[in-house]
Amino acid sequence: MTAFRTRTLAASGLAAAAVFASIGVAAPADAAETKSLKISGELEIAPDLEVLEITADGVTDDKGKTTGTYVATLLAGDDDNPLPFKVKGPITCIHTDGNTASLVYPIAATDPNLIPAGLSEALAVQITVRKGPGEDDNKVGVNGPAPTDSFKGCKPAATPYAFDGEIEIK
Repeated sequence: MTAFRTRTLAASGLAAAAVFASIGVAAPADAAETKSLKISGELEIAPDLEVLEITADGVTDDKGKTTGTYVATLLAGDDDNPLPFKVKGPITCIHTDGNTASLVYPIAATDPNLIPAGLSEALAVQITVRKGPGEDDNKVGVNGPAPTDSFKGCKPAATPYAFDGEIEIK
């Protein structure tokens, strides 16, 4: 094989590779799966001993952007006895898989406000829920607070506590 033919084949191969690569880049990406999660109820550490009221409503759109809000209210053993302390944050990640879902929210504020402005969203919490066959079989788990950047995605974690409330996973 002559040097000319070798250079021609090499150039043709590089050109073909460039064409195939540009086809792959130019092809439209598959749309992300739309996910949504709504939670409203209480975390029970023992039967009828409720310590946290959880309200969350979030969605991940078909472009992969997650939005939503999370509010947790401390309870003195019963949902009729809320303590004057709430934790609030934006939902930044949602994972859904059948009857299991998880979300992550950075702690943006508390009520009363106890977070200095420079530390807003420095810590985050993961909430995982498992929807049972009956409403009395729902479970919930809390992971954190931990540094916000320590959460890489939001795959479900353990759900050791009963959840007295409603879970909507889509």
